[in-house]
Order: sequence, then C-alpha cells, then structure tokens
Amino acid sequence: MIALAISFLAGAVTFTFVGDNSNNKKVDTNKVKIVDAAARKIVPALQSKTYSGDKLEFDPNRITVLNFWASWCGPCIEETPLLVEISNDFPDVQFIGLTNDDTESKALAFAKKYKIDYQIGNGDEYLSKLQPIQPIYGLPTTLLIDREGRIAAKVIGGITDKEFRTALSKLSAE
Repeated sequence: MIALAISFLAGAVTFTFVGDNSNNKKVDTNKVKIVDAAARKIVPALQSKTYSGDKLEFDPNRITVLNFWASWCGPCIEETPLLVEISNDFPDVQFIGLTNDDTESKALAFAKKYKIDYQIGNGDEYLSKLQPIQPIYGLPTTLLIDREGRIAAKVIGGITDKEFRTALSKLSAE
C-alpha cells in the first residue's frame, strides 16, 4: 500500500513539474527555437522592483531576455558567466534576471560574484502571473520576448553560446 502511494505521488510530482509531454516524444532542452510570429503569446506586464529598489519592467522598444534563476541552482551557476557576456555583446537587448525561491541576500551575493550587470529582482510573484501563459517548470529557464511583448523563444536549462547568439541575432533582425 505504501509503495502504491509513493508511486502515485512520484507520478503527480513529475506531472506537476514536467507537465504533460504526451504529444512530445522528446523535450529538447538547451535548444533555442524561434516561435512563428503568429503563434507567439503575449506575456503579462512586469511591474516590479529590482533588488536595489529601481523600477523593473519590460522596455517595449527592445527585445528582452528574461532569465529565471536561483543562487542555489547548479545549471544557473554554469550559465551565468555566458549570459553576462552575451548581455554585454548585445547592448540593444534588455536583460532581466528574476530569481525563484531565493533570498535577496543570496541573490545579491550571487550577482556580485558573477558580475551580473543587468537588472535582477525577485520573480516569485511574476511567475504566478506568467503560469497560465507560459509555465516555468525548472531553473534556469530563459524567455526571449520580442518587441511586441510576445514570447519568441524559450530555453529550458542553461543556454548555449552559439544557438543563443544566433536566436538573438534573428530576433533582432525582425
């Protein structure tokens, strides 16, 4: 009986965090696929504050890289130096980092250690607004948002250099 209960709970947790991928035989992680413009979903407005108290919102005239991360997340630690480098190489693109299930002190220490020079803030509240449109099931997850405030691409797991730069270049050319 206990084994049956554990099995049921494991299945429920897997479905909750991974979702129903029955239509997808394989979930591609770390892949950046630009969504056809007609199929893009509008993201909710981001009206928040950075950890330093500044206004945090999407710039409607720019492409936005919205990265969800946490200081305790191993893949987040691995991808952050690359994300910082790419943010410096694409100055016309807005980069925002939103933490999930993290403390302000740990997030700020992480940002200092990895020299994050783009805006960061707590993303817990925004994740609940985003959930009906684009669920985020794990960290890191990065969304590319076009100039019309629509999700143009999603990366599950750490970004890869060449693919991410290519996607940003394609999106910038739109």
